[in-house]
Amino acid sequence: MIGFEWALEGKRPGSYDEYGLLEWSDGRLDREVFDKLRHRYTASTAGDLPQVTIGTARISENGQISYYLVLAIRQWSGHRDFANRKIAYTRWFYVPYEQLVDRPVSYTALYTAFAALPLEPRPPLTVTVPPYDPGVMAPGPDTFSAAALLLNGRPVCVVGADTVPMIDRLRFADTVAALLPYGTRTRFTAATWTSSTSEHSIKLSFARYAPEGAQTVVWGRAADSVLDQTPSKLCHQFYTRSDVPAAEMIARLARQTEPLSIEKDRPKVLQLVELSGSAAPEPEPEPDRSPPAAPPALPTGSTEPTVAYRNRAGSPLTEALADALPYAADVSAAVEDLVRSVTNPTALQRVLLKRNCFRSVIDPRSDATRLYARLVDAAFPAEEMRRQASQDVADALICSTATPDAVRHRLAALMGTPAVEPRRTWWPPGRRVRLALILTGTAALVAVAVVAVFLTLGDAGETPQESLSPPPLAVVVQAPADQRYAAEAFAERLRRDGYAPSVETIDPTSVTPPVGKPAVTVAYDLDVLESVSGGRHSGKDVREGLQERGLSELADLRVTSTDVLLVRDGVKPQRFLDDPGEGDDILIRDTIGGEQLRALTDHGLRLVTVPARDISRRLAEGSADAAIVPESVSAFEGYQRPAPRDLPLAQRRLVVLVNREADEPMRQDLLQVAGATDLGHAPEGDPILAAKALVDRIAPVGEPTSIEEPEGTDSFPYVLFFVVVALAFVAVVLLMWRPARLGGTISRHRR
Repeated sequence: MIGFEWALEGKRPGSYDEYGLLEWSDGRLDREVFDKLRHRYTASTAGDLPQVTIGTARISENGQISYYLVLAIRQWSGHRDFANRKIAYTRWFYVPYEQLVDRPVSYTALYTAFAALPLEPRPPLTVTVPPYDPGVMAPGPDTFSAAALLLNGRPVCVVGADTVPMIDRLRFADTVAALLPYGTRTRFTAATWTSSTSEHSIKLSFARYAPEGAQTVVWGRAADSVLDQTPSKLCHQFYTRSDVPAAEMIARLARQTEPLSIEKDRPKVLQLVELSGSAAPEPEPEPDRSPPAAPPALPTGSTEPTVAYRNRAGSPLTEALADALPYAADVSAAVEDLVRSVTNPTALQRVLLKRNCFRSVIDPRSDATRLYARLVDAAFPAEEMRRQASQDVADALICSTATPDAVRHRLAALMGTPAVEPRRTWWPPGRRVRLALILTGTAALVAVAVVAVFLTLGDAGETPQESLSPPPLAVVVQAPADQRYAAEAFAERLRRDGYAPSVETIDPTSVTPPVGKPAVTVAYDLDVLESVSGGRHSGKDVREGLQERGLSELADLRVTSTDVLLVRDGVKPQRFLDDPGEGDDILIRDTIGGEQLRALTDHGLRLVTVPARDISRRLAEGSADAAIVPESVSAFEGYQRPAPRDLPLAQRRLVVLVNREADEPMRQDLLQVAGATDLGHAPEGDPILAAKALVDRIAPVGEPTSIEEPEGTDSFPYVLFFVVVALAFVAVVLLMWRPARLGGTISRHRR
């Protein structure tokens, strides 16, 4: 059995409210903690529910840091609000990590157990969760890549899983977490779906497109980027070169429960991953610093211990009576029962500190002082006050503004120190302030009412039509990194015309414009055609080939890039140009058009088509003798660039492309920017600031023009308005000086 706390987020059916907390458990965590965690892990999700978010929490309790595993389940409620929009509920569950040190569980098992609970679970807040089973984990190339990339310290986004069921995406996140030491779950965050445009701090997420700055993993495939940085490269090698089966490796990692940060404790995480895959004997586990286990037997009449009891923070009977006291018909008798049940004063001290001494139910009573005295005497007997821990709790109660005065003064008397008066805050206001606020508010309402009546009468007979402005149309602006200036200029012009553009940096060797939404692509025409056609274009008419695939050339930025021949230093170029023989092959991208390939072959070259990434890798390693690549990606050391005049190499033009979804006003905005300056050569400095300066010149923001009111139209009744305000001010002054007319006094009230 695992203890937990919970909170329910949503809104009431048919209400005008925004989303917020509806209900929550009354345990170790209060509403402020629930609200803070709710906002921390807010990320836009798809309409396909349910979805799951995995989070963590670190909370200071009695001077010590406690870790929690957070699981959020977002699902449809079956209700609608006032605008007939569907309402989604988010069910938040919080599990103390200390319970999982000796008996780890998986996220999938937690989800299955929590999803079966009612919306508002009732005590005892415990749930049965199957034990951790490393054998069910089936890591593949994508999960190995995702786990290794997390070691680089940047978030990982999995794409290509749009149609994959949510439970499979959750198992994916479960497997990634299983490939790391179990203690990293105190920092591990994941979500089964997020919006590509939302900002969040989730480490492992799924989305349609990877957000800027995230590392990308394609569902079902290994990520080549794991080899780009040392941490991910080492971690991936530990996975793929393990001496033990994956299940044994995961079981060893599950025994490493010391709280760890993936980024700050990276060396230790890598060491534990390496040792878990080694055939050598497993090292001795870390000393067990967890609190002692709870007693096996429970008091009669209880089927499960409470959360506080399991964590050695109280006794089950005291907790149960404290839970029941706010609802008791006879509060005095309930207080007596609570006092008589105390066998450990520390438990009652915790109850008083956590529940503000039951102030909400005791304060209104005439015998409140007596009841507070009974609680304080039972929680802080004379022998208990000699303990430093009890003195610390008493100090906390005395210094808290939420503690009743009767409790504060009695504790101060027990400790022999004067009670510290809480500093008076601006809220709640005093009686004089409340009176001034009421009168001032009344005067303001009168003035507003006069203005409203005038405006209503002045507009009589007119029925202005209300129009709901639609949200701005989202536009994707794509460009390689060296064309950021052009992309920002187009985006800024569209933004000023009411669009919502987002700039994406693309790989110039694999350009694929999105489909289904307006998109602007700044790239070399031949690169785009090779990507979208898979190398099946003829190579003759590039524009026609692009139009067949829904792309229109909007502008030519007057920048060209010709393919170049690279030959390794020390090798004669004529070996590949004049009657080449066996082994004199030239590497070329497999996306090249058929017409271009035939032209080069007819020239006598021996060509081998391979993926562009493989060519770049071999050139970087220096293992390729010769290759034909675009000029934009030809900067490799150790290679010469011969320029044979008659070699029919492909020529690329830097163009601006739009898809079918781009409307005519958008195209006109883009043409205005494209024709204004040489976008292909960016000025020095920040490209964003330079782009704004360019758009300021070609499309300055106009000042609003003032429209004179035509003659004969009634003007605003300023005189009447100021008269009403002046009368209200005089009324406030008179009433403040003559408080007796209100039937009372506004002198300082003393309790």
